Amino acid sequence: MTSNSAYTAEQRPSMLVFNKSTVIVWVAISLIVIETFSGALRFYFDQAGISALLYLPKVACIALFLFELQYFKANRMVWVGLLLLLISGLLAMLHGASLNNLAFSLFGISPLLFALVCSGPLIHRKRLFCWAIGLCLLASIIGIALDKYTFVPWKGYSYSLGETQLAANTAWSTDETDRIAGFARVSNALSIIIAIFSLYLAMFIRSRLLLVALCAVAFYSIILTTSKAPAGAFVLTLGMLFITRFRWTSRIVFVVAVLIGLALPILGLVHDFDPNAITSSDSSLSSLYDRLINTWPNVVNAMSRDGWTLTGAGFGLFGSTLALFPVPGTEFFSGSDSSAVYLWGVLGVAGILLYLLQIPLFCRLADEITPIGRALLAIGFCICLISWTTDMFEVAVANLFMGLSMGHVLTRKTEPAPASSKVQELHSLPALSNLL
Repeated sequence: MTSNSAYTAEQRPSMLVFNKSTVIVWVAISLIVIETFSGALRFYFDQAGISALLYLPKVACIALFLFELQYFKANRMVWVGLLLLLISGLLAMLHGASLNNLAFSLFGISPLLFALVCSGPLIHRKRLFCWAIGLCLLASIIGIALDKYTFVPWKGYSYSLGETQLAANTAWSTDETDRIAGFARVSNALSIIIAIFSLYLAMFIRSRLLLVALCAVAFYSIILTTSKAPAGAFVLTLGMLFITRFRWTSRIVFVVAVLIGLALPILGLVHDFDPNAITSSDSSLSSLYDRLINTWPNVVNAMSRDGWTLTGAGFGLFGSTLALFPVPGTEFFSGSDSSAVYLWGVLGVAGILLYLLQIPLFCRLADEITPIGRALLAIGFCICLISWTTDMFEVAVANLFMGLSMGHVLTRKTEPAPASSKVQELHSLPALSNLL
């Protein structure tokens, strides 16, 4: 009897860990499923009067973040970042933001915070995670076919939640070409989802034929959404993976990719572009010209007008939260079409420093020879490229994988550096063989 009691007592902690890790993984999967089918689910859930259920995964992300934060072991940088976020929220309230603005902004980045502190279970249960991602990727491709060749009832549907008008699916076109969104809300979000899911799965595939087929189908699917930035980022990311065996070359590529994200908004300020370029240029560049001529200079001018260039507007006074909870005088802060500008708008100079931390993040992931390390490097680099012209912090799936990358790097054990460049080359060959 005594031995049985002791055995039961020893098993209780392991069962608790098992149950907690299972909950964490299924919360991440539920978030991925909701984002993959967001357009269709919003339509059908609204018909059933249960639209609020769509927000449960993000609520669970916040709850698990707060619960796991007390057990999270990381360096001081994480705690400084969280303190900075708190101070920035208080600053936003001084600038006119309400608690609703702060709560919605926290709700928006909850997948990032959740994955940051819960990265361990998500990585250790990668088989289940891979199956969920694979099925969602297949569903996204099927959704593109349905949207292109049939009529889907959620196309262009909008609904009300309380006093707020929301779009289940955005129906829009470019040059009379319909922008396909499949089961998702908007075509750009769908293309980002396909790119991220494909890059994640690609690092676990050993069959050369299956790998080529996956990349080809993913790229063609992204092209069908008419989203240019994710398509270009996807191709460039595949190219980057071939040069990770060259240590310094890959590091230079990481630095250049991050610095271009900073340079593009600055280019819009220092160069006087012709306003007619938006309409007279090729359609593939018209959106970029619009950002260079209008979006980025307008944000910078508004920030300078209010004297917030160093401190930022504050967490809760920048981004999509202003569309639901408007604040007078912040009409240019609802979107920036650049993650670098977004971070600067929220945190000021500190936001720029956080943006630059992508460089050491990529370097640490490039030093790792495991499939999960390569997957997170590919996804992080792809997100960086897309973020040149997109607010990636407004995309839940991107937030989830950004948090997963940061949490993995911050919590994994430090590995000794190889003794020579020859050893480094041999260690990095598996990453290249996975692609070949």
